[in-house]
Amino acid sequence: MTPGGVGVVGNSGGYLEAPPQQVRSRDGTKYRVVGLGRLRKLLQPKHLYYEGAEGYIDDYAYYDDNGVHLCYPRLKSYSCEHPERPLKGWHKRNPYHKHLLRQKHVAKTVKKLQALGVDKFAVVVLTLPKEVSTWLSQQDGDEDMAWRLFKRFWNKDYSTLDDESSGQAAYVNLHKWKTKCPLEPHYHFHSIIPGYRLVDEGIQDEDGNNALKLEEKPWHKQRGGQLVPYSDEALDLLKQKWHSRLVAFARRHGLKGDWMDGYKGIDVFVEYVVWDSDIGKAKLINKLNYQSRHWLEDYAEYSNGHLDCEYPPGWLENYSNSAHTFGWWSRMKSVVAGVDMNSKEKLSPISGKPMEYKGTISLEGLLRVSGGKLGYLDFYKGKPIEGEMTEEDIKWLRSVMWHPPS
Repeated sequence: MTPGGVGVVGNSGGYLEAPPQQVRSRDGTKYRVVGLGRLRKLLQPKHLYYEGAEGYIDDYAYYDDNGVHLCYPRLKSYSCEHPERPLKGWHKRNPYHKHLLRQKHVAKTVKKLQALGVDKFAVVVLTLPKEVSTWLSQQDGDEDMAWRLFKRFWNKDYSTLDDESSGQAAYVNLHKWKTKCPLEPHYHFHSIIPGYRLVDEGIQDEDGNNALKLEEKPWHKQRGGQLVPYSDEALDLLKQKWHSRLVAFARRHGLKGDWMDGYKGIDVFVEYVVWDSDIGKAKLINKLNYQSRHWLEDYAEYSNGHLDCEYPPGWLENYSNSAHTFGWWSRMKSVVAGVDMNSKEKLSPISGKPMEYKGTISLEGLLRVSGGKLGYLDFYKGKPIEGEMTEEDIKWLRSVMWHPPS
């Protein structure tokens, strides 16, 4: 089974095989700063909106990942009112802080999934048409309305795709913005759906309640032998049902659009991830990170290249992008009650395996032990990109080292 696949339901007729993951770099660097690209974009954004919310690097925590040392910046920020001392916490508008928070949350989520033993997932993205997105952005209760739409789809439509669709679970985020231009509304749902459902075991427990268990949901074999989450019929039905929900929503609120005439005008994207390899675990970690990201991250990247752009609009500025859970995912906390979620064990972004913590080190210390040859590890759409830092990269890292502002 391959680690994953992707397709646009209806328009492509199924799944397309995902591009292969890149193998470890052979550039010779043994010490690599993780997320250098995002660090440069998010630590000290250039737009006036982020004035006073800058972060600084204090030192690096580094881990052994199969012979390569992965280095994670440890950061500080400061208060404009008291610039002589760093903050204990972070400025709430610093996008790199948001980036770090979601990484910690994702690590805990992955530990729960590992404890349950679930190892295959459908990744479904449901989009809303431009007319609906624009209208929602103008309403005070836009989030509640959008989530009610999804809940109706989940409870009444998704659970009836086939005979084995009930009892499933989902981890869902609502994105309200366009990635490339966060100032434009583009409402869509990112969903991770484990390939397991909660079923009645046919016996009663000691309290007289029906005992339940997680049962693997059969996937469907394509002509080439590849197993995928949905049959062609279920894929088509999924899109039809989502389209019907959208049409009913639009009519209820007096909205119109050409997309209402046929469901093929609505995009539904489907991928799948399987933990039958280390790459599969890392792919899911990156998927969870992607859908959990805060809008401040995308706005920082966009505004860095558009310094004269407007401040974030009201429909976006107070949005937290908190995940909603459905089905048995909502009860996972009790299922994994014996699992230590406070462990500082860090998972490799390459393999998903635990890494060995080696300690903390300064930038100058890193340059000494590496002989001045530092590398980086970035990700693009879940794929690792590794290479050697330039002199300009190292100069920038020096420029953002923590020092009490004068």
